[in-house]
Amino acid sequence: MNRDKARPNARCAPFHTKIDEVREDAIDMKQGAAHANNTDHLPWLDGLRGFAALWVLVSHAQILSGMRGIPVLSWGELAVDLFMLLSGFLMAHHYVLRQEKEPWDAKSTFFTFWLRRFFRIAPLYYFLLFFALVLGPWIGDWRDAIALQWPATATSPARYDDQSLGNILMHVSFLFGAFPDYAFRTPLPDWSIGLEMSFYLAFPFLMLLVLRMGLLTAGLLTITLAGISLVIFKGYFEQFAMPSFLPLKLYLFFIGIWLAVSRLQGGMKVALAMSVMVLIAVGLIERSDQALGRMVVVIGMFYLMNDGSLPGSGLLQGSIEKLRAVLSSRVSRFLGDTSYGVYLLHLLILIPVAGMLTHSTAYLALSGPLRLLVCAALVAPPVYLTAWLLFRTVETGGIRMGKRVILQTIDRTRHACRPAET
Repeated sequence: MNRDKARPNARCAPFHTKIDEVREDAIDMKQGAAHANNTDHLPWLDGLRGFAALWVLVSHAQILSGMRGIPVLSWGELAVDLFMLLSGFLMAHHYVLRQEKEPWDAKSTFFTFWLRRFFRIAPLYYFLLFFALVLGPWIGDWRDAIALQWPATATSPARYDDQSLGNILMHVSFLFGAFPDYAFRTPLPDWSIGLEMSFYLAFPFLMLLVLRMGLLTAGLLTITLAGISLVIFKGYFEQFAMPSFLPLKLYLFFIGIWLAVSRLQGGMKVALAMSVMVLIAVGLIERSDQALGRMVVVIGMFYLMNDGSLPGSGLLQGSIEKLRAVLSSRVSRFLGDTSYGVYLLHLLILIPVAGMLTHSTAYLALSGPLRLLVCAALVAPPVYLTAWLLFRTVETGGIRMGKRVILQTIDRTRHACRPAET
């Protein structure tokens, strides 16, 4: 017997070890009841993501109803910061749990990770991008009607009118976040999608750095290099209307990584201390009103995920468990399931509704808070209904498609690597 026949190609080994896991994932998609029993699933994070999406919607409704900005409510960017923190945490959390079957230094792990994330983000994004580009000029007309009443809320007409091939290609390729001229150029709030996709591209390399250098050292080095690039290329970064380029927000993603890995390793104190130091440094440089709010969000996230190692754990544990229960409730799970759709599509409904309301003298006569209530009450039902339908169809379908593509790719590689009969 030829011994080489029984020995698989070492280069192909990672594919062999992942086949059963991918098939199990595909089965899990068909067994919704098993979702809550997955040991790697943290249900309260679904609710937290849902409330972050609601925060963004209300923040935009406040702006588009002409209500004067008030702290926290109008800080929708903080809710997006929370999304970034959650993204860093969840990517690292699952990456660590899969490490045995998907080694961090295997090329196949990189490829599989990128496929998973593409099929999670791209299907719904492409679906809504089509409507955003086609309806852009019409939505822009309603945006102009809002700006006519409240000029301080005006945004560039190019965001709604640019239907050029260049703009389309930039967004379909997800490259737009790295270019100031394209980062904020559709009716969607998709600047953060470009940012998210660039983080996904970098993530396997960041985790490889963690493997080589250690968690805290890799994080500090990465954040420091990003900060240096912001100084060296200051003029370029100042051109961005929104922080859509990865170096501008890399520190938040890495704080999420610190949180996830330190929690799984046991002992979160050092990671929390390092995160606070980074946030203080960013706050001193940024000097924005939201710096303190960002600090509260990050510390709150650490305590929500507390493994019992943080200061005051005994005192706060009861309150944390109650908060987790609220965030794991059926309503919170619904908000979590619809969060991506709500975030991505809400402006497509909110802007026309808010624009139409400006033609009502009775509406304009209301106080700012009442205008916000009326606007939000009209917008929320169609937004959440549409988001739920999209979750059940486009999002879930995209995830299933991704699992099939990964499984087929692994199977093809396995057959290609199988030794020939002799």
